[in-house]
Amino acid sequence: MLTLEELPVEAVIMSALRNVRNYYNDGKRLCHSDDGVAPSTESTEPQAKKCAICFNNQWGSEITPNGKRGKSCGEFNQLTLRQLDSPEYAMSLRVSSASLKSFRDYEKQITSRGEALDRVVTKIDVARDERRSSLVFRVIRFLDGDELDTLNRPLKQEASSFPVTDGYTH
Repeated sequence: MLTLEELPVEAVIMSALRNVRNYYNDGKRLCHSDDGVAPSTESTEPQAKKCAICFNNQWGSEITPNGKRGKSCGEFNQLTLRQLDSPEYAMSLRVSSASLKSFRDYEKQITSRGEALDRVVTKIDVARDERRSSLVFRVIRFLDGDELDTLNRPLKQEASSFPVTDGYTH
């Protein structure tokens, strides 16, 4: 997982897991959703049957340190990135709720041109002000055919620790 200290980075956004939600209390994750619609079956203490009606997903369920209304249940996106100089490896980047608008605006800018995120080299950087840091997304260039072929090759994976068998137990 990339950290803010490792940015800026120029990479291709291969996929985006959207609307992921987490609710923590006393440092322990109690409830989470992988789709932003309903709690995961793996949640230890689901807070509601649906995210839309959950108190922790409402504005004002938390007051931030600077006195603004926020949500107790944090929303984020998880991006999978690949760099052109090492396309065989994937990186992961978490887009926090502070940067979701920036990412959605960037995605809209790309798709309004009839392109997809996985066909663009994107520069991802951090914008800092006195209160918070947020991610900034910028088009560097569009990929050509050879680069697309390179990125569409399978990722390197470590060999399985299980021996190859013929499917039968002897």
